[in-house]
Amino acid sequence: MTRILNGKEVGQALREHARMETEKLRAEGIIPKLAILRVGDDEASMSYERSAKKAMKDSSIEAETFQLEETATTEEILETIEQLNTNQSIHGIIIMQPLPKGHSRYDISSHIDPNKDVDGIHPMNLGYLIEGNKKALVPSTPQAVLEILDYYNYNIEGADIVVIGSSAVVGKPLSIMLSNRNATVSNLHIYTKDIKQYTKQADILISATGALGLIDVSHVKENAVVIDVGYGYKDGKITGDVQFEKVRPYVSAISPVPGGVGAVTTSVLAAQVIKAVKLQTKKQT
Repeated sequence: MTRILNGKEVGQALREHARMETEKLRAEGIIPKLAILRVGDDEASMSYERSAKKAMKDSSIEAETFQLEETATTEEILETIEQLNTNQSIHGIIIMQPLPKGHSRYDISSHIDPNKDVDGIHPMNLGYLIEGNKKALVPSTPQAVLEILDYYNYNIEGADIVVIGSSAVVGKPLSIMLSNRNATVSNLHIYTKDIKQYTKQADILISATGALGLIDVSHVKENAVVIDVGYGYKDGKITGDVQFEKVRPYVSAISPVPGGVGAVTTSVLAAQVIKAVKLQTKKQT
């Protein structure tokens, strides 16, 4: 029988752990706080913001939104980031994506205090990630995938893992994080000549392309574990990269959309805020 990898259950466990850590910090007079910087009124950003605030509340972490108009200049955004960097009551900063056109994600992310960069986009944290340095604050979605695999006790070390998608926010960092855990990783992208050549050999198949319905039974090795990071609307229904109902009977485990990876990401964000507090207060070596 195929196991359904329940992201809501994983997220709840992460939030409960974060709440216990927060209570310890509050007992020492430290009140963890997340700053959410949003430029404009993108609906997807506002939806994620609402989910993030709920996860922070469940974890006893303070959260405050700092909103700028869509017409804000890069200089205005950087000024706001600098204010958040120097505000000692704020321990974590996340910038809602996507930014309005005309702004460089790299230029803006590089101005965040690396110890407050709870979404793992600062070049220093990405460098730490490549080194396997445990001080790294990491991107939430790749970490959510690892949390699901760990929660259900799947062995990453020595596994043949395929990651489809090479974005800077999911595919690339996830491939590195899996490699750091001693997996053999193939990172596929739009220029891969024959993705089935790789996917049919994978013990764990992770798809993060946004190409809805891309993965069918012909891509998957029997009894593999399938993690679907895709998310979008098709025929008015929320769906992911994987043809869930068709692939499900063929594999040993699969994550649903919705209710899979997406249900874990904001809980990872809460855990990252706690980690950021410890980095800033030198509680973590």
